[in-house]
This record gives sequence, structure tokens and C-alpha cells, in this order.
Amino acid sequence: MILSRAELPWSVARNPYEHHRRLWRLFPDQPIEKRQRQEQPRQGFLFRDEDSRPGQPARILLQSSARPTAAEGVRLLASRDLDPQPSVGQRLAFLLTANPVKAIKDTQMQEKPNKRRDTCRVPLITEASQTAWLERKLEGGARMDAVSVLPHPPVFFRRGHRAGKLVTVTFEGLLTVTDPEQLRALLSNGVGPAKAFGCGLLLVRRLA
Repeated sequence: MILSRAELPWSVARNPYEHHRRLWRLFPDQPIEKRQRQEQPRQGFLFRDEDSRPGQPARILLQSSARPTAAEGVRLLASRDLDPQPSVGQRLAFLLTANPVKAIKDTQMQEKPNKRRDTCRVPLITEASQTAWLERKLEGGARMDAVSVLPHPPVFFRRGHRAGKLVTVTFEGLLTVTDPEQLRALLSNGVGPAKAFGCGLLLVRRLA
């Protein structure tokens, strides 16, 4: 894996829907992500917004399988190789911005002729439900020992003529590795939905 830092100009940063599309410019030879299941290897990249202020460029942390290359409209600041080697029983600090959701029956599906599924995702609102969601996502790879949950204001975006909203939170805490390979898969593939909006990048570090 490659860990990089990049910067997006405010003209792009002001619309969260544009972040992912602009960052693809760093990977001109990579096919667009076509994963259908969580366990499939990720072809593209994960990212998180590290610093975004009105009127200022957005600082982005980017994790990819391929090394990014300089591209117009994106400032590539630095890149380095990343090869995490977790071990059973190891305790790690973690950081994750995510979009905790649950699936419910879509009672308005008949009004959406292009929709293929009869379910829709709704955000989990309470801290207890958000923490339980993360425990389920980590299950098998790691045990969560401690966590704090930082809620964020809703993220509004436009996709063509349609408007959307995401509810995101940042989890920060401690975990114990139970299965190194499964944890590596989570690190590579990300956690939860809304990855095109900067969610899902799981960062870990060894404790001193």
C-alpha cells in the first residue's frame, strides 16, 4: 500500500462529491473501482479529509494500491510505502471516519423506477448504535477495547440534479488484534459505505 498526502483547491474542496473524482486524476492508468463485495481486493483508493476550511485548499490523506502520479488540479505533496504487519494480541491505536448506517425496507421504491433494491440505508444516530456498528465491522479482525465518538455536521452534496446528505462520525480508540489477515483486509479495503466521500479509511499505529 502507498500512503500519500494531497491538496485540493477550494473550487473543488467546497463540493464533497467532487473530491473522489478529482483524486482519480492521480491514477490515470487505474480502472474505475468495480468491487461488488467487501472481501474483494480494492483496486482504487481510500481517502480522508485531514483539514478543510472555507475558502482554503483541503488537505487529503490518501491510501492506494498503486503509486499516485502528479496531475493537473491536484497538488501531490508526498508519498511513502506502507506495509502494516499486525500480530495476534497486539494493541493498536486507531482512527476512522465512517458513515454508520443500517438497511431498512424502502416503502417508496415504486416511485423510483431505476432503483434495483427494495432497501435503503439510513444513518445510525445514537452513539451506542454507532459504536455497536463499528464492533460488528471489526469483528474477526480485532476487538475494540476503547473508543470515543466525534459527530460531524451533516455533509450535503449534489449529484447532477439530485441532492444528498451524509451523517459521519470519527471513531478514535484502542483495539486488540485477533486475526492479522482479516485486519489487513480491513486496512486495505476500508470500513463501511460512503468511501467516495472520504469515509472508511482505517488508520492504526503501534502504542509506544
